[in-house]
Amino acid sequence: MYIKDILPSTQFTLVVGSILLAGGLIYAADFITTPISTPATIAVGSQTNTTPDWARALEEIQAQSPLNRAPQAPSDADVQKFLDAATSANLTDTVARTLFINLSSAAAQGLGADIPTQDSLIADAAAKIEQERGAPDYTTTDLTLVTDSPATLRSYGNRVMSTILAHPSATMRQTYTILSTGAETQNASKLSGLRAVGAEYAALARELAALPTPKTLAPLHLSAVNNLSRMAKTFPDMEKMISDPLRGMGGLQVYQSLADETSRVFTSIATIFSKNGILFNKDEPGVTWNSLVP
Repeated sequence: MYIKDILPSTQFTLVVGSILLAGGLIYAADFITTPISTPATIAVGSQTNTTPDWARALEEIQAQSPLNRAPQAPSDADVQKFLDAATSANLTDTVARTLFINLSSAAAQGLGADIPTQDSLIADAAAKIEQERGAPDYTTTDLTLVTDSPATLRSYGNRVMSTILAHPSATMRQTYTILSTGAETQNASKLSGLRAVGAEYAALARELAALPTPKTLAPLHLSAVNNLSRMAKTFPDMEKMISDPLRGMGGLQVYQSLADETSRVFTSIATIFSKNGILFNKDEPGVTWNSLVP
């Protein structure tokens, strides 16, 4: 396994992300657009027809007072009660119900088709999907800092790569393989393998934090460690990709974002090695750093 295995593959990310996003959006759209079952009857005069004459029904409606043509828009307090009741542990259900309530409220006010209203509804839904990163798990005080020298830099580079090699499951390749299998089969049990991958990421972060780190590399090293630790925490959400698609997609989005950041961090570390004349031999674990130099 090489370090590039824990970094994102753009093409694979796009394919898997598209499949999973489509599943989540179809789920929400189906919830919103499924009509509520009601008896297909319209009263016209004293006669109730199961298959009414649409022209006579239209005349009946048009003959009514303008004040009775549309229901009164619900109050903000009533809408909020519905929104509170719509909240559940399942993020997908919550967003679908909330979007339906907001759309209904907008329609009752004669809104919904205008761009500002649509943007507002989308922003509200997106805010519920967004995953919080939380506070970093590691700080500078958790690191073992050493003085800078060619020897400590080389030792650090080799130890980092040896540690990564010791956790072959902590890769985007493994993560995406499990996610794509679950998405293709729509079998939630196929996603259970994500737990072990998440545990590998957590162990990798923990072991990297314990490595002797040259002071000049401390900020970058700390960033990489915290990113890997935070990536480990996205796996419980990604495991819900089928039962709660939006929560799963939120976890995947954070995972990919952190992977991108980690990629840039490793590239910066490789550049520092190069500028300091640290080139690793092919028989050293750190030889992979040479390929990361821009």
